[in-house]
Amino acid sequence: MHNIQPKSRSEILLFPHVENWVSKDNPIRLLDLIIDKLVMSNPEKFQWKGQTNTGRKSYAPDTMLKLLLYGYLNNLSGSRRLEKDTYRNIELMWLLGELHPDHWTICEYRRENKEQIRFVTIEFRQFLKSENYIDGKTTVFDGSKFKAYASRDMLSMKTIEKRLEKINEKLDEYLDEFHKIDRLENLKEEFADISDGEAINTALIDKIADLQEQIETLESQKNILEKSNKNYLAPNDIEANLMKSRDGKIPAYNGQTGVDKKNKMIVLSEISTAPNDINLLKKNTDKLQKQLGIESEEIEADKGYANTSDIKKLEENSDTECFIPLPKNKSIKKDKENGIEFTYDKENDKFKCSQGESLELKQKNKKKKNQYYNVYQCEECDECSLRKKCTSSKAGRIVHRNVSQDWIDKYKKTNA
Repeated sequence: MHNIQPKSRSEILLFPHVENWVSKDNPIRLLDLIIDKLVMSNPEKFQWKGQTNTGRKSYAPDTMLKLLLYGYLNNLSGSRRLEKDTYRNIELMWLLGELHPDHWTICEYRRENKEQIRFVTIEFRQFLKSENYIDGKTTVFDGSKFKAYASRDMLSMKTIEKRLEKINEKLDEYLDEFHKIDRLENLKEEFADISDGEAINTALIDKIADLQEQIETLESQKNILEKSNKNYLAPNDIEANLMKSRDGKIPAYNGQTGVDKKNKMIVLSEISTAPNDINLLKKNTDKLQKQLGIESEEIEADKGYANTSDIKKLEENSDTECFIPLPKNKSIKKDKENGIEFTYDKENDKFKCSQGESLELKQKNKKKKNQYYNVYQCEECDECSLRKKCTSSKAGRIVHRNVSQDWIDKYKKTNA
């Protein structure tokens, strides 16, 4: 056969040169250089084990950082997978100098040194900015849901209290039964052997102890839920929150990413427990300013970030211009379909409906979903032919007008 033949596995290689295992333009050379430079420049930030000369030697922080960051860049997140690749991956063998941390060590380092990893990623972005790979003129934000390592069946305060109620009922039953057996044993002591009764008592004691342990666990979970200001709790991952996703409601984290438009470089990477993006625009821009000193000229995002209060503050207190679409008002759309429309009279500060009736100001600065509104109400709805389509309120139709509506209208025209 006229085929290219492999080398013989029994061939002896003399003096293999490790430096030739990866090409000169391989990206891991940059990773190796950056980690070495950061660790040498900031020795106080990279301390882990191995601080004394006694006992077994430990792996250095730079070795662990190189391994973990290589894993992140190449989608090798599992500690067992990383351990295995240190034996078979030529790039990793070159990068680590043929060191092979076991999966327990990898897992332990990752758990105990989150701030070291975070520091490296931020410093790397600062390096990209200093080399003009990031200019910060236009930043695009987006959020992604990441499922937590927890069951979909999260606990709510109502669920915890129901479980506590059932366990307490069961506990009362066992205690009642325990008292009955005690009375029965007192009678048996007079006439016969009581060994059977003792066995029953032991089983009941175990059941009662188990229920008491469950009560302690539920009370602890209830306490955590109260302090967290969240509505749901995942017992296996108490920091996770219940969030909507393509797969329905799941325990998850909200990953926030900011990308610089010039070279599509990531400038922000944060994890939030907020169930949606509506209140994260200002937080993201503040973190971007703090970490990289960037105040973008333009911010782009989808309507999930359409918090008009945050957008208004951002544009009025900085040179940043936002390009974030505002969602359409479903109530206004429904009214138009029914031939109903409300026109605002700015001079008299009231609304007039399409049937000619006035809606007078009833309340100022009413808070609703982190926004403030002025409330207007019509008192002449009884004889209106469109009443059934317009409102079900006996008091008459109510319309809310955002206190910043003039600014919102101007913003919509600018971004139309």
